Amino acid sequence: MKLSIIVPIYNVESTLERCIRSIVQQSFTDFELLLVDDGTPDNSGHIADELASNDERIRVFHKSNGGLSDARNYGIDRAKGEYITFVDSDDELAPDTLLPLMQTLSEQTDIDILEYPVTERKGRPDEHVFKPENMAFEDPMEWLADKGFTHCWACNKIFRATLFDNVRFKKDKKYEDVYLIGDMLNICHNIVTTQRGMYIYHWNDTGIVAQNNMHLLLEAQIEVVKLLNIDTTHPKWHQLYMDMFTAQLYAYCNNSRILLQNNKVKMKQFATKNERIKAALLNIFGVKVACILFKLLHRQ
Repeated sequence: MKLSIIVPIYNVESTLERCIRSIVQQSFTDFELLLVDDGTPDNSGHIADELASNDERIRVFHKSNGGLSDARNYGIDRAKGEYITFVDSDDELAPDTLLPLMQTLSEQTDIDILEYPVTERKGRPDEHVFKPENMAFEDPMEWLADKGFTHCWACNKIFRATLFDNVRFKKDKKYEDVYLIGDMLNICHNIVTTQRGMYIYHWNDTGIVAQNNMHLLLEAQIEVVKLLNIDTTHPKWHQLYMDMFTAQLYAYCNNSRILLQNNKVKMKQFATKNERIKAALLNIFGVKVACILFKLLHRQ
């Protein structure tokens, strides 16, 4: 079997069938679909069982509630595919997404992680598409330096299954994807990004992002920087530092006490006006004063 697709299930009876149908109707068929019922109190588990009865590729597991990371890890432990990917049960895959991705992996057998585009916040006024360039990163750290912190998601990536031999999602952390990618960068050899395929992300009003817990994102980013021994004062890492600084500004607005170390960054390397403004605030005032000013402006 080429691919294992892991879908955790919890309180998603209104979206689960849409998610599963987007997978089973893919033109690529050499996969198993692992539906992990994480002790859901609604009808999602029953819906999963019904859909599995009509498709032998679907395997359903019912377990006690342990959270998203625990459900994904449960699926990883039972996956049989050469590659593993994740789809959240309120999201979906665009038609014919998997076939070109799996063709790429068949043609380039040394790929450890393949990343593909995402339609973010589908159907909302702020809907937009993340579309990476067609690139090969033989040094995975180069992927991270290239705004990697802005798309540290597990769901738009296909992983070589052996990467999970000694790596799992952290069960006691929010933004578990960030921690996982940090661990993966420590062991993988190359990452390829492609413009083929499309993951469709639907906004969840009860999700971790909607709760605006930016201090938890910043905490995860800081831990990854420590794990990978990154020197954020080096110009190579200024973009990554600025992505962290963005999380810092919003975390401070929510009364986080975490503060990054002060860095001076080169403004010319930033493409957008907003980035250059934030870089100027940082260079002139330092982290804490810039956060105070941002908080004052943010309230207006």
